[in-house]
Amino acid sequence: MKPEDILSHPARVLSQVQRERYFATGYLAAEGLIPDSWLDRLSALSDRFLDKSRAVAASNEEFDLGPEHCPERPHVRRLRTLVDRHPDFWRFASESVLADIAADLVGPDVKFHSSKLNYKWPGGGEIVKWHQDIPAWPHTNYSPVTLGVYLGDVPAEKGPLTCVPGSHNGPIFVHRDDNGAWTGSVQDRDMAAVATPTEDLTGPAGTVVAINCRTLHASRANFTDRVRPVALFVYSSADAFIWMPPPSPTSHTGDIVRGEPATVAHLDPTPCPVPPDWGKTGYGSIFTAQGADLDL
Repeated sequence: MKPEDILSHPARVLSQVQRERYFATGYLAAEGLIPDSWLDRLSALSDRFLDKSRAVAASNEEFDLGPEHCPERPHVRRLRTLVDRHPDFWRFASESVLADIAADLVGPDVKFHSSKLNYKWPGGGEIVKWHQDIPAWPHTNYSPVTLGVYLGDVPAEKGPLTCVPGSHNGPIFVHRDDNGAWTGSVQDRDMAAVATPTEDLTGPAGTVVAINCRTLHASRANFTDRVRPVALFVYSSADAFIWMPPPSPTSHTGDIVRGEPATVAHLDPTPCPVPPDWGKTGYGSIFTAQGADLDL
């Protein structure tokens, strides 16, 4: 669906001002929308999986581990395919207010795409370079939105998500190096031409951040002594269809969580660079893709 069509439907959770801001800037941060009961449950599950990771020595289909991971000091960078890790993660993605927030931003017919739980640990190394999401998992249109839920308070010094306003209306960059290898990031020379300033998406625990799939975003290092966990869920309008194998498919990828399935695909004419064929090459995470540039 086009933004004007989405905005013509009554809002379920967000205000009309918030929805219009999202479409104007390409992102949004909204507080006070997630019930404490859900936030407590997500945090408890996060702690459970961090504890489980102590028995894991290398990255696998469940955990993406950092180089300092050990039983005494877990260093999980990502809990993969989140909705397949525990039924409550899928219940949250499909039954909670989060799917209604997605409907406010992609239209009344909502398709689930993917999910993960990212951790930013204290220290100067765990930056994420500038990137857009859609080059890794292209769709027939640009409705996909990532909804992140902060499981703890995220002030500026904790390495919040940072966005370039209006960049969702700009070019879709090639996320490869000069040799054609996938890097998961925009080259510095391309970023040099991008208008600034940027905006940090800070907020207390429970803040929902929404980032359009074309929006340029990154995150700085976490300079506190506390980990920054954020649960991420990707949705699209039902009329958006993937045209390459997704990097991290789940058992619920393609499920309709609000409204009805589409009978016609919406085909946006804006070209999108072709990613690697993840079904053949496999996919680690943005951390491994950007690993050559991270001081980990």
